[in-house]
Amino acid sequence: MADSVTVVGAGPAGSFSAYLLAKRGLDVQVFEEHATIGEPVACTGVITGDILSRRLQLPKELIVNRIAKARIIAPGMELIEIKLKNDIIIDRAGFDRHIAAMAREAGARFFVNHRFEGFEHNNQRIVAAVKDKEKNEIKKIETTYLIGADGPISTVAKAAGLFGSREFYTGIQATIRFANDNAIDFYPSEDGIAWVVPENERIARVGIAARREASSYFRRFITAVAGEGYEKRIIGWQAGPIPLYSPRLKSATKDGKILLAGDAAAMVKATTLGGINQSLMAAEAAAESITKDYGYEMLWKKRMGRDLWLSLLMRKAMERFSNKDYDKLVGVFRKKKNRQLLEEYDRDEPTRFALKLLLGEPRLLMLARKVLF
Repeated sequence: MADSVTVVGAGPAGSFSAYLLAKRGLDVQVFEEHATIGEPVACTGVITGDILSRRLQLPKELIVNRIAKARIIAPGMELIEIKLKNDIIIDRAGFDRHIAAMAREAGARFFVNHRFEGFEHNNQRIVAAVKDKEKNEIKKIETTYLIGADGPISTVAKAAGLFGSREFYTGIQATIRFANDNAIDFYPSEDGIAWVVPENERIARVGIAARREASSYFRRFITAVAGEGYEKRIIGWQAGPIPLYSPRLKSATKDGKILLAGDAAAMVKATTLGGINQSLMAAEAAAESITKDYGYEMLWKKRMGRDLWLSLLMRKAMERFSNKDYDKLVGVFRKKKNRQLLEEYDRDEPTRFALKLLLGEPRLLMLARKVLF
């Protein structure tokens, strides 16, 4: 029997995996729990266009905004302004549907309203149990490979014994009518991460990510930036868990037949808690692993393992920062040469600039000690 692949989850990791595998001639089917691909949205939608363009071409209608500058605003309100090369704000639901359409065109089959329930083995093949939520019946799907791309609380990871011990942030975001100057604002603090991301000069995505007391942190933040009565200007809400990357987590079973990709494998850069580009890289590694019989973890770690690990170290240090430390950090980047390094290199690839920063800026070494103590 020819090799077949069952993908659970039709987000970027799942659909891009399906596209790459179907394009190579494999029999691929994708099962999505929700009725509409791309919904509900749980993403800020900021992505580095240069890295994205290496993997796929995005239709212009899915680009909500292009951003030329960002500000990092310290708790004491000191700030730095950074020029951005090619940051774009995407229609995240449309983005997911676009990649799914690519996969369909390549030959992958999609089934919405189907929830993965578990699996068993039958000789050398996997038999996945998938519930058709409309018909309220269980289907048994025989497959050679199973890709779990079903988000941070991955049912595939749990069923395969790959979930492990995970840590999460809670993300809360509101899309709100909010006048702005079309710059991204980041507000790091000891409470967590907060942001204002413009869709245009009248609408912005305002949100936070926190380890604890996320709801109260969100209310304080949005009131501070948008004022009292912000509730009347809210257009939409998004919320959900955001996994923290851990190098200890396994992303594949020993036989290489079950793989985890994207948020299901906690492939999220810990500094900004974004993971769209990482999901696409994971999909590339999954497709190469399946079609060429290469080790999956070796492949994806070669692409992004060091950057994810370094981002985690940076996040662990920042979790120990006080608000005064954040004030000092922003002060460090007010120096022109430090700010230029942030502008020159892509933040998805910290290994390309972190060492230069540390060697050239003694104050950063003093702050970095918090990783060790």
